[in-house]
Amino acid sequence: MKDKGPPEVDADPVLELERRRAELAGDFPRIALCLFQWGGSEVLGTMLARIPPAVVACLQEVVVVQEAATSLSAEASEAIHARGRALGLKLSILRQPRDHSFGGARKAAFEFATGRDFDHVITMRGDGLHPPEALPGLLNAALSGPPSLCVAARVHRLLHRPPGLPLARMVLHRVATGLQNRLLGLGLEDYHSGYRIYPVHALRRIPFQLDANERVFDTQMVIQCRALGLPIKEVDVPPSWQEYASGARGLREVLLACAEAIDYRLHQLHVTRRGRYFVDRGVHYTLKQSPTGSHMQIVDAIEPGTRVLDLGCSQGLLARPLLEKGVRVVGVDSAPPETAVLADELEAYHARDLEEPLDLPLAREFDYVVISDVIEHLGNRVPLLREARKYLKAGGRLVISTPNVALWFYRLSLLVGRFEYGARGVLDETHVHLFTRATFRREVEKAGFHVLRERRTALPFEVVFESTGRSRLIRNAADVYHVLARAWPTMFAYQIIFEAEITTLDEDSIEHPSEAG
Repeated sequence: MKDKGPPEVDADPVLELERRRAELAGDFPRIALCLFQWGGSEVLGTMLARIPPAVVACLQEVVVVQEAATSLSAEASEAIHARGRALGLKLSILRQPRDHSFGGARKAAFEFATGRDFDHVITMRGDGLHPPEALPGLLNAALSGPPSLCVAARVHRLLHRPPGLPLARMVLHRVATGLQNRLLGLGLEDYHSGYRIYPVHALRRIPFQLDANERVFDTQMVIQCRALGLPIKEVDVPPSWQEYASGARGLREVLLACAEAIDYRLHQLHVTRRGRYFVDRGVHYTLKQSPTGSHMQIVDAIEPGTRVLDLGCSQGLLARPLLEKGVRVVGVDSAPPETAVLADELEAYHARDLEEPLDLPLAREFDYVVISDVIEHLGNRVPLLREARKYLKAGGRLVISTPNVALWFYRLSLLVGRFEYGARGVLDETHVHLFTRATFRREVEKAGFHVLRERRTALPFEVVFESTGRSRLIRNAADVYHVLARAWPTMFAYQIIFEAEITTLDEDSIEHPSEAG
């Protein structure tokens, strides 16, 4: 998740940046530099003059973000543009409809960057507090390896206190940073530096407009990048500079940043639900290894050496553990095969919209049809279940699962007036119909099936705690909860799994007398 940046190829970061730009040529990323808190055209001009020429050559645009709604005078605006022209920079002034504070100005800049064809956006102060001489090293870190958030980290190590930095302030920084690292599972040196480079594709997947307008915005962005799974690189940039105000105001900002880390963990535990942490991770579904979860219980329900038709297979998550049992899996989902990221273990794949008739080039050849966490996404649920019967052998089984909306947690949430959809879970924002245990059974039986066996799952502790599912503590918690789910499924089961057989024959199962000539 976090590293200290790439190893240096050249001792001089300027030479390395020039080498990289020459190698990539026309494929060099498009980079925007957004400047905040610039303090007037004279101060801004002095700072711009300090940007190394190698960096100037890499910038497609410099955006001076105006943080007050008051329009600049024509003279001030022309002075800023003249500074840009003199340095060979394409310079724009981003005016605001109202006064913006720290976070609000950055939201406006991100809106600007995501609405244009940029690959990276740099955020830094325009008054010189963030040293522009550090830009070559930061750009090298941002442009090497996979896309990542790159942070200019101030040097605050206890054994190397920068001149002029009060000891008490440095100790407070280290304590706050340690607490945030402990809560978030990161190893950062500086959560509060606003001197950063963001990949724009990541900004498009983060609801930054829901973040605070105050200084805690930067901490929220770090947490959102963590939630997105975006790597975070830090590059040490001495000398240190002061991001927060001194005294009680600065202490408040540090405490708010620590509280935000706690709030994120509470969000993960569903104690709170924060829209800003519903980031778009692209693929919503992963294989859950816990034996008390739906995936492993479905795998357990299928006999070795059989054939499975997996309707709504996603990437083919179940194919690998089933192949280990000698089970062959044919997958069906909506993604075109040329764009779908599919498991190699699938025997075959068919692209179909599950809301429409399947019309698969398959016969009654499957021992099982699996519909795992799919019907809650569909409007035409019963037609899909009826069609599934056409592909089952005599004595074949339907294995189907769905979340339980009557789970105790959602009952309590409704009691306090909260019913929020999110990126995954029972209230996945793509769900169009929610089921209780009773309504789920009714839906299956209405489609001509008889339920033979019911299984119940525990809460997905491995997802909540971002575990691999192999932690002994997580397994023990899931096992204890699973006892409750089996004893009182309507209240405690996270998901319900039915194994069912056909009760109603299809037209192609009816024997017709042969026509005599």
